[in-house]
Amino acid sequence: MSFLQTAGKTALPSLGVLVVGISLPYWLIQQEYVLVVAIAAIIWAVAGQGWNVIGGYGGLLSFGHSVFFGIGAYSTAMLNVHFGISPWVGMIVGAAVAAAAGAILTFPALRLKGVYFTLATFVLALLFADLTTHNREFTGGDQGISIPFLRNSPGMFQFDSRLTLFFVLVVFLAAATLVVSLVARSRLGLFLRASRDDPDAARAAGVNVTRTRLFGLMISAAITSVAGSLMLQYLRFIDPLTAFGAGTAFMIGLVALTGGRGTVLGPVIGAAVLIPVQQILSSTFASGPAGLSGMVYAAIVVAVMLIEPRGLIHLFKRLGFWIWQLIRPPRGNRPPTSPEEITANKNDDPVGSRS
Repeated sequence: MSFLQTAGKTALPSLGVLVVGISLPYWLIQQEYVLVVAIAAIIWAVAGQGWNVIGGYGGLLSFGHSVFFGIGAYSTAMLNVHFGISPWVGMIVGAAVAAAAGAILTFPALRLKGVYFTLATFVLALLFADLTTHNREFTGGDQGISIPFLRNSPGMFQFDSRLTLFFVLVVFLAAATLVVSLVARSRLGLFLRASRDDPDAARAAGVNVTRTRLFGLMISAAITSVAGSLMLQYLRFIDPLTAFGAGTAFMIGLVALTGGRGTVLGPVIGAAVLIPVQQILSSTFASGPAGLSGMVYAAIVVAVMLIEPRGLIHLFKRLGFWIWQLIRPPRGNRPPTSPEEITANKNDDPVGSRS
């Protein structure tokens, strides 16, 4: 395979995200409410892409990625509020801090397996929530921290309309998808999958499993922190519950798991389905018993996972294949399309039918 073919296959998913995302307002998003839901879906998709690097390709089910989400949000907010630094710079700083935190804080947990790693990461999320709650001087405590509202200041990541913000976020999602695609096709991605499928065999083959997972976790943390910064810029506010809460940690992993972990487009599909469904259920059952929408939402997610444990992307592939089997012409009624089929048809002809 040539370099251009490899580069094209690597970039194709992100180009697809970019084209579809930019075209959405012209054929689907016609109302402000739909635009709000789409923006939320994009931000969660970026967070899901970050989780997917270590949770999908690396096989480590983290329930503490809200730590990195919150680090991105709070780093950007505090630099902006206390020092007047642009969120563009704060986003980069937050990604670097999150990557460093991922390397330092979770290094001991990388030696844990299964549910023990999951619990260790969740404890980290609780720790950071407690730290931000009690450090009122810089974080605002449990009241959170708000960034100044500027009507139209692209340099401070504030735009004149939600539609402009939507287009900017689409670019971020395409970039995150490209990074995941590059990781998936790289040597690191190969080692991550080997470490996920059989760590002992990977070690026997010469793979440093701990170092591989550490690098994967750093990339994962950086991408997730960017999603936190984007959420801050969208809400113009962040508090410990939004940043580090269990709901945030759950949603980050859920969009990837439901969409299809270990696939480049899985988190995008998961967010594109789950976030609108969540909003529709919340609106539909707003006047019903408390918690009803959450119960229905959970039932839908469980049903999807039972039908196709590998995620929605594989379910859609199966549906597409079934539809194609139904609509395509029977093999005997369509003209041959390859030299092999033409030769086979000639060999199958009765002798008497040949001149």
